[in-house]
Amino acid sequence: MLRIYDTLEGRKKEFVPVREGKVGMYFCGMTVQSEPHVGHMRVAVVSDLFKRYLRYKGYDVTLVINFTDIDDKIIEKAGEEGVDYLEIAQRNIDKFMEFLHFLGAEEADHYPRATEFVGEIIKLVERLVERGYAYESGGDVYFEVKKWKNYGKLSKRNLEDLLAGASQRVALDDKKRNPEDFAVWKAAKEGEPAWESPWGMGRPGWHIECSAMSTKYLGEHFDIHGGGTELIFPHHENEMAQSEAATGKPYVNHWVHHGLVNLVGEKMSKSTGHFKTMEEIAAKFPPDVVRFYLLSTHYRTQIEFSDERLEEAASSIERFENLFRTLDRVVGPEGQGDEGAEPSAAMEEERAKFIEAMDDDLNTAQAMGHLFEAVRVLNQEIESGASAEVLRADRRTLRGLLDILGLLKDLETAGEDAPEEVEKLVAARTDARAARDWARADELRAEIEAAGYTVEDTPDGPVVRKAR
Repeated sequence: MLRIYDTLEGRKKEFVPVREGKVGMYFCGMTVQSEPHVGHMRVAVVSDLFKRYLRYKGYDVTLVINFTDIDDKIIEKAGEEGVDYLEIAQRNIDKFMEFLHFLGAEEADHYPRATEFVGEIIKLVERLVERGYAYESGGDVYFEVKKWKNYGKLSKRNLEDLLAGASQRVALDDKKRNPEDFAVWKAAKEGEPAWESPWGMGRPGWHIECSAMSTKYLGEHFDIHGGGTELIFPHHENEMAQSEAATGKPYVNHWVHHGLVNLVGEKMSKSTGHFKTMEEIAAKFPPDVVRFYLLSTHYRTQIEFSDERLEEAASSIERFENLFRTLDRVVGPEGQGDEGAEPSAAMEEERAKFIEAMDDDLNTAQAMGHLFEAVRVLNQEIESGASAEVLRADRRTLRGLLDILGLLKDLETAGEDAPEEVEKLVAARTDARAARDWARADELRAEIEAAGYTVEDTPDGPVVRKAR
């Protein structure tokens, strides 16, 4: 039984889809005023993880990830560069997609942008006004928080505290009835992009876009809404309030929030300049290493980012790579004779434990522990001389579990052709080992590594690979 933690109820609960056999998921993506950092890309990996596992469980999954392509920061950035705001947005959307592919995430089914849904947003605002939950003031339209009795339920805050906090944070806007009210439509400012509306020229507020886009693709009541924990308040609190006020229906069955990615103990933030861009990370580490690192911690837990942690992830990935390369030599490439045989009892036990961990709120940290146990099982079977049939079946089982996590999809198990000078070093090292001249063999290994290659000694001779 799959259980998923729901932020609204504060507990794990059984996953029961709104529509039998189908799952609708909406994850908040980037506000695209700058290129993505690794914190932004956690949403790509987490949403991909949910999609893969729910599909494994037999569901037809629809995933929506939005882009906020109009807001104050994007407009400000466009002004600084002297370009159209959509040029800024498109440039950074392209970067997000580039690194989504780098991380091995499948593309979502839909990537709506706020500027493409202005018509739907206006209709939603009109409905809120008609139902008495929103009011127009000087060209702006505000959601009146006091009118919504459940406000604060998602973020576990009471309205009195929110009222006090709002009055302390900002001076009372003359347009607002109450300081905690939030804009669902903003009156146009000179020189800014704007659209016609019943309240004059203007543009959408931040929160309203997600309500309009999610219900467009998934309906007024859907299964999973995700995003970072920093979005719980005010973004998701406001989004839930306006959606349910407009429809009179429950909005989402499971509110799913992933932890932040911290850099040296401090939240990554574009506003403070305290972050690592994906460009920097991709230049130093392969895709599987970064994805493994992001999945090695439970999605609801904060991650401490450091190069040291990524180096640890690289060592872990290497354990899997070495095993698959060994199996490739021992029983042949994957897909050749792998069908039919049942996995060993030991491998089946690890598979069952892996699924049990994933069924418990997609606990990848625990599930990965069982992957390493599966590696240990296969290595022991190789050493004990297990049959090729058993080894192939267990390899197929391990591959299936890795596929759920989206890992090692593009593993090259064969050795690579090295340059002639490297091959000569390898041959000389083989001769030195045969002569038991270990010191010379070590010197030659160092020269091979300095040339950008690694050498692995196997019963069939040395295998040379290009280093990471």
